[in-house]
Amino acid sequence: MDIHFLTTGRVTEDARASAEAAVRAALAGTRADTVSVRGTLSLAADASLPRPALAQAVATLDGRALRVQAAAPTVDEAITLLQDRLTVRVAYLRAS
Repeated sequence: MDIHFLTTGRVTEDARASAEAAVRAALAGTRADTVSVRGTLSLAADASLPRPALAQAVATLDGRALRVQAAAPTVDEAITLLQDRLTVRVAYLRAS
């Protein structure tokens, strides 16, 4: 499984590793032969924003793209939301 996250702002290497683990967990059990994920983790410098952390990912499963995105007050929360949303999208894909 090929997973890559780009980061902007003050996103730590631990957060990047956490995002990769979250995506792996969301895609666990996927029967796709080809899986790749490209994503971004961003943290805005403006502390006045209600949700400055953004996590985005496009997972390609056997040529079919699933795009998910989540904004939250912290990067960890955005990653958790991203995992939840990707899990739901994969479940819908399996059911179809």
